[in-house]
Amino acid sequence: MEERNLGRITAFTDGVMAVAITLLVLNLHLPELATRSSAELGRALGDLADDGVAYAFSFALVGRYWVLHHRLFERLRSFDGTLMALNLAFLALIAFMPFSAELQTRYGDLAPADAVFGSTLALAALTHWLMALHAARAGLEREPEADRRTFPAMAMVFFASVPVAFLSTTAAQAIWISTIFVRYPLRRLGSSATSE
Repeated sequence: MEERNLGRITAFTDGVMAVAITLLVLNLHLPELATRSSAELGRALGDLADDGVAYAFSFALVGRYWVLHHRLFERLRSFDGTLMALNLAFLALIAFMPFSAELQTRYGDLAPADAVFGSTLALAALTHWLMALHAARAGLEREPEADRRTFPAMAMVFFASVPVAFLSTTAAQAIWISTIFVRYPLRRLGSSATSE
């Protein structure tokens, strides 16, 4: 019975994440042409380049969260009310991602937009880490996973981008992008922080 209920939670989670990741594409708007010429369409598509990069980045992040969440739930043998509440908080942040991504795409040169986006990413990372930590401490896992130590470091990096955004939006955005390429140093940072 518990395995079936765990399957329902996983299916619900997958559904929410699938909708959120699909809604990200709505930030890309088809260009409207005055002359309907190839040259004008080419220029209009070029103008969408920044939006396309933002979409790809947001897609990559939500996809990464889905993979990590999938790995966590694969290890579970059972769940409790705390884990369910944390999972719902995590999903609320994932569902908020299309809004914060569109806000950042449209107003990325303004610090509050970058602060909202960075905070959303940070809170999602922190909430997922809390889920993994609770699952381990409550004995809900079949076997422990060391990767959970990455999440506090990820959350710290995203939280650090929030005040940085008020100094330089470009620097804040560089911090987000760096998280894609510095996964293993972040894992080591999380490991050392956990062992201290």
